[in-house]
This record gives sequence, structure tokens and C-alpha cells, in this order.
Amino acid sequence: MAEGIGTRSSSVETDSTASAAAAARVVMVDWEGAEDAATPVNWPARRKWAHVGVISALTLLTPLASSMFAPGVPLLLVDLHSRSTTLSSFVVSVYVLGIAAGPLVIAPLSEHYGRLPFYHLTNLLFVLFTVACAVAPSLAPLIVFRFLAGCAGASPLVLGAGTIADLFAAEVRGRVMSVYTLGALLGPVAGPIAGGFVAERIGW
Repeated sequence: MAEGIGTRSSSVETDSTASAAAAARVVMVDWEGAEDAATPVNWPARRKWAHVGVISALTLLTPLASSMFAPGVPLLLVDLHSRSTTLSSFVVSVYVLGIAAGPLVIAPLSEHYGRLPFYHLTNLLFVLFTVACAVAPSLAPLIVFRFLAGCAGASPLVLGAGTIADLFAAEVRGRVMSVYTLGALLGPVAGPIAGGFVAERIGW
């Protein structure tokens, strides 16, 4: 029994030593105090609101692209020689599925690598996948590209609130969030209206 106690004690000491060594390797990087000019909270108001404006515009585009496509679906079926009502519904809803799937990858990686690289990368991918949707020769690749466009378009919806938290103090954050969420609310409303006019005059 004494041997068992000695072994257990040795194991605890080994774990404690390993934990201490791991803690010694941790490097904490922080701002140089609350008055550091490089801290986003201390940026000039014009610069902070410019960032909010860009993020809000991107947040408007994602739900806009979701619903704006719907009025042109009948024309799409004619052009792609399809009569499947199931696929015609799925080609619209798969975009929302992408918006649900994208954050599962974007959110954790942005915490590790930072938000700015993912804003740039996902915006570029969103444009490329949207163009790919426009030139898709059939419903199958169109559905795939719509899903990928939704994944990339989810970025401002996922990262926007965190960016605003970095820019503004908690006392004024609610007012800024109301501006940011306006895009997400107006997108699904304005999308079908704009999409109807575009589909009637230009096509899907």
C-alpha cells in the first residue's frame, strides 16, 4: 500500500511540474495600458464608424443574396432546362444552409488567426462563388456554389458583433449594434423586391 501511495504522489508531482512548465511557455500579449492609441477602443470616432459602416454593408449583402435570388427561379428553370420543383426550392434554401455551416469553421479559426484575414478571404470567396453561380451550366453546380457562397457570406454575420465589441465600450455598444443589425433585418425584406425588378428586366 505504501508503494501505491508513493506512486500516486510521484504522479501528482509530475503533473504539477508539467503544468508549471506549460504555464511558463504561455506568452500574454496585450495593449500598453488603457490609454494605448493603438487600442481600437481609443481610435477616433470617424475611423470606428467607418468600420461599422463597412461591416453593416457586408451584413446587408448576405441576407440580400439569400432572398434576392428567389423571384428569378422560374426563369432559371427555363434556362437550365429543369422541371424539378424540389430542386428549384433547394437552390434557394441551400444558401441558408451554407450560412448555418460557415460559422462552424469561421468562428474558431478567427479567434486563432484574427478577424481581418477572414473578412478579406471570405469576401473574396463570396464574390467568386456568386460569379460561379451566375455562369453555372446546370442546377447541380449551381446548388454547390450557392452553398459555398452562403458559407463565405456568413463571415460578417459571425464576426461583426465581436468586431464592434473590440471597437466600442460597453456603454455605447447597444446603439452601434442597432446599426449593425439593421442590415441583417433589411436584407430579407429588400431582396425579393429588388430581385423581382432585376428578374423582370434582365433575367435571373
